[in-house]
Amino acid sequence: MIYKLNLSTVLLKLFLIGMAFNGLFYFTTKDFDFIVYIVSFVIIVGLEVLIFFLKPFLYKIVILENSICFYYKKFLINNHFKEVNQEDLSFSYKPEKGARGSEAEELRFYINGKKITGIGRGLDGWNKENVTNIIKKLENLNINKLE
Repeated sequence: MIYKLNLSTVLLKLFLIGMAFNGLFYFTTKDFDFIVYIVSFVIIVGLEVLIFFLKPFLYKIVILENSICFYYKKFLINNHFKEVNQEDLSFSYKPEKGARGSEAEELRFYINGKKITGIGRGLDGWNKENVTNIIKKLENLNINKLE
């Protein structure tokens, strides 16, 4: 079973954030030139995309018969993956506190009790339906669920 992140969703959210910031600039400035609007929009969206894709991000999960592969990308170019035996893997899905106190449900994966990655919160591109399907598949495979 293959589960993939939706990159178009990530880019759309970053695009909308850029539009919101430019909307604030537009409404707070009296003499806002359209060229300045376009340039600032490109800079804001460009910085968002650079920051998001700067670090390695999980873009695909492949569940095999005896193992699970986590595929990562960095700058949309560098690919690497980590294969984990199902016996060594555990997961949790519960509300987690973010950096600024925001709370969201996050699916976290652990190898021998050590966190390797988390998905399903913020702008990471993993939608609720995919996360729910992954959880169901992990439960069907009797993967250890942490509370």
